[in-house]
Amino acid sequence: MCRLVFTFIFTSWMILGLNLTSPALAADVDKFSVILEKMDKLVCTNPEQVSQYYSPELVIMIDDKRALLDNRIKSYRQMMSELVGMKCSMKRKVLASNKGDKVGYVLVDELSSVVAENVHIDQRNHSVCSYVFSKEKNNWKISLEHCSSLPDYSIRPGEDALYYFHNPVY
Repeated sequence: MCRLVFTFIFTSWMILGLNLTSPALAADVDKFSVILEKMDKLVCTNPEQVSQYYSPELVIMIDDKRALLDNRIKSYRQMMSELVGMKCSMKRKVLASNKGDKVGYVLVDELSSVVAENVHIDQRNHSVCSYVFSKEKNNWKISLEHCSSLPDYSIRPGEDALYYFHNPVY
């Protein structure tokens, strides 16, 4: 009987503990998600401004290649000059996250889409990305971004000429 009461109290404590910490964890994830959303809005409008969200010691990995932030900004600017009436969208689903005093991360499933009036293709990329944030002067900055391409099964191969290039099936 004593063991049953102890088990009940312990289980209740664990459930209440989880309920009390969940909003705090959600708030931490929201901080990182808000930073990513702010960057998404700038990529197709003012790409030079995304640098404010990155740490000076930034490392960007895309699949098996390292990217430099300056080159990425130039690519965004080039894309904007070539695509008339460009519209960008990003959908993210947080898969995992954690935050400490100085470092935090989010692991997300991302689906990005770029459409333009002068191109009849919806260029979509499906990736799983890890963003590592470090706290610098009371602001969270991205210090590591690592994305790996995934096939997007909602895109039929004929809908995007670059489908298999961006989404290799191994």
